[in-house]
Amino acid sequence: LEAILFDTLGLKSARKTKTGRSTDAEVLEALADDHALPGVILEHRAIAKLKGTYVDALPKLLHPETGRIHTRWSQAVAATGRISSQDPNLQNIPIRTALGRSIRKAFVAPKGKVLLSADYSQIELRVLAHLSHDEVLVDAFNRGQDVHVRTAMEVFGVPEEGVTAEMRRQSKTVNFGVI
Repeated sequence: LEAILFDTLGLKSARKTKTGRSTDAEVLEALADDHALPGVILEHRAIAKLKGTYVDALPKLLHPETGRIHTRWSQAVAATGRISSQDPNLQNIPIRTALGRSIRKAFVAPKGKVLLSADYSQIELRVLAHLSHDEVLVDAFNRGQDVHVRTAMEVFGVPEEGVTAEMRRQSKTVNFGVI
């Protein structure tokens, strides 16, 4: 891959490793503007990871009697105090990509049962708002507003309807960076 990218295609090597020129994700993302191949490689790597980690692995974990996957839930493992899933970790199945969402669709409740999703609803930011008395944070929570959208409105100077998914993601990083 290194030879094809840098010798054959003549792309500029961004970083060297002990064994040669790097072809890691960061380098490929930077090269994607210069040629289509790095983007295709990134896509292939993402699909291969999903296939190996979930599509190939999860069916092997089906319980012989129930035909279902049974994870272990723990609250004392994660430093945040949040409940975590282990053996397998079902919380790592991607949700932001179409392929990740399609893998998640394989999880269905048995007849007469439901799958429950629970969230602390940004508890850390609620505590921060309470302790800091920050008017914007307090107002966002009092209004029932998505606090990350509200932060995006403040950071990017746009109305609520102008906040994009990317702006919200960046603002979420800002919010938790402040904490």
